[in-house]
Amino acid sequence: MTDDSGTLSIDFIAGFTIFLLAFIWVLSMVPGLLVNLQGYTIDYDAVAYRTGVILVEDPGWPASPPWESQQNFSVTRFGLAVSRDTPNILSQEKVDRFFSNTSVYGAFVYPDDYHQRVIFGDYPYRFNVSLLDVENNQLRSVGDVVPEGYGYIRRVVKIKGLSNATIDAPLYKNPDNNVTTHEFSILVNNSGLKEQKNPAYEIDPARDQIMVNITDLRLTISNQTQAPSVNITLTNINVYKLDGGILSLVRTFNTPYIDENSSTTQPPVEVKNNVSLKFSPAFFDILNAGSSPIFINLSFNLNNGGSSYYSQFLNNTWSSPFDYDYDTPEVTQPRLRDAMVEVAVW
Repeated sequence: MTDDSGTLSIDFIAGFTIFLLAFIWVLSMVPGLLVNLQGYTIDYDAVAYRTGVILVEDPGWPASPPWESQQNFSVTRFGLAVSRDTPNILSQEKVDRFFSNTSVYGAFVYPDDYHQRVIFGDYPYRFNVSLLDVENNQLRSVGDVVPEGYGYIRRVVKIKGLSNATIDAPLYKNPDNNVTTHEFSILVNNSGLKEQKNPAYEIDPARDQIMVNITDLRLTISNQTQAPSVNITLTNINVYKLDGGILSLVRTFNTPYIDENSSTTQPPVEVKNNVSLKFSPAFFDILNAGSSPIFINLSFNLNNGGSSYYSQFLNNTWSSPFDYDYDTPEVTQPRLRDAMVEVAVW
């Protein structure tokens, strides 16, 4: 019996020792098992980094026509870059749509619309995205007030400004041509525009809005004494496309937008003295413009009490159009401005 008791005691001690060693080993493994539950700050930084990369290096989707000229339901991913070839160079149009709470295509709502299109994932992150336009000293943001403890990324970027043309009376007034039919044409030569510049500086109607401002219409009226009482109406916009040397009417437009008084109007519309026309990428996409030259022909009516008025308005249709290109002094070229994007996620 004495020998049996000694054997049992040794077995107990050996087993208990093995148990203690196993227990100590398990305890040493527990911190490793819980490391993912302790890394919230690292996770937030990673999400902020990913979000910043998507915003400043990706053009978003759809890409053609770009998402900023699409209805909300058609947009699947936000991205502010002009193109995949120009990371960190942001499109002014994309920036305006992303940070605006109003749009003719529908405003995006924080957080749901933004979460689905730029944050992604099922976790309900809160976030704040801001952009500082250094040159204009303008700070824009979307999201919540940033709390204590959050993931963060800052990206130094450039904003590509829009192109526009200002056409005043001397450019379309013809002193030797008194007419009652008043037309003015603008040539947008897509193939010529794309051959001269890289995407960071080019005028690209397929990606960026272009604007045409026609000013001082009343200076073309022959009788300047009666000019203030003459009604000027933009009656329609006809668009022609040149394919294979053949010029064809492709559309008569009730749009694009005419915002002489910062409002959106459709022709026929009475104008006071100036007309501003915005042509979005969607405008050229509808035309299936591609690399074809596009002629935008504006027709005006001048009358007072039903009487047509003569003017010296150049009746130029497509024979002598205004060239919207890099060589025309009245066309402002796109240029880059310094900016900074900050993304906070928590």
